[in-house]
Amino acid sequence: MPSIAQENLETVMIDFFGALRRGDFGAAAGLLDPDVSWQGLREDWVCHGREEVVETFRWGLEQRREIDALEFTRGGEQVVLGARGPSIGPAEEPLGQIFNVFTLRDGRIVRIDDYRGRREALTAAGVAEDADWR
Repeated sequence: MPSIAQENLETVMIDFFGALRRGDFGAAAGLLDPDVSWQGLREDWVCHGREEVVETFRWGLEQRREIDALEFTRGGEQVVLGARGPSIGPAEEPLGQIFNVFTLRDGRIVRIDDYRGRREALTAAGVAEDADWR
């Protein structure tokens, strides 16, 4: 039987992003807690509730940003997604990378927090000891 951490990883990596990729926004919304919140890189970039979160992902998919690499790291209730590419980040300030920390409870995403750096995101998710791959 898979651990909760493994189930959370699969929920984010396969179920949630798979639904978004297929354009099945209803299925993606079903994996979000009704009171989900998403804190972006800036204090005023915040989404509250399923509809706002799904609409933000829909908008992001429409932008079709080039992605060179993805990394998923599990850590108990959190899953860290790192994305690297030339146009990742705000249009006026491309960062080249971004890290999202997904917090899950009972199989649903309850919170998403964005970070500029990998170590910061892994620390927030409680997996900083794995910050450097061997």
